[in-house]
Amino acid sequence: MRKIIPAVAMTLALTVPPFAQAAEACCCCTQDPANALAGHDAHGADPDPDHAAHGVVTTPADGAMTDGSPDWFTATFPHAMTLTSVTVSADGRPAITVPVAAAAATTRVSADLPTLAPGNYVLNWTAEGADGHEMTGVVRFMVH
Repeated sequence: MRKIIPAVAMTLALTVPPFAQAAEACCCCTQDPANALAGHDAHGADPDPDHAAHGVVTTPADGAMTDGSPDWFTATFPHAMTLTSVTVSADGRPAITVPVAAAAATTRVSADLPTLAPGNYVLNWTAEGADGHEMTGVVRFMVH
């Protein structure tokens, strides 16, 4: 029994950290959901887009390989946000600014993408909450 417990503990230590890390959030992300945006605003602009995008689901998803050019960029947020800017760039080319329609804050936002030729792309987005809280994110995807 004494030999089994250390083996089990070692196995758990090797498998649990990736799951624990994926669930990590900054101190303000664990606050009451009604105050989460205000908590992030206190930090100012977050230099880590992946951290700032905590809880955001995008289409195309980061790392996606699409079958043809995606028609839309869509982001679903845990709180109502307004999409304020989207740019998309191919490897080694200047970024293209995607027009973003003015709209009321909502949990699901989108922008019509231009037709993209096959290749690797980086899409940068910015959204703002009603309280002025700004979120940014980066989506890397491939068009086949």
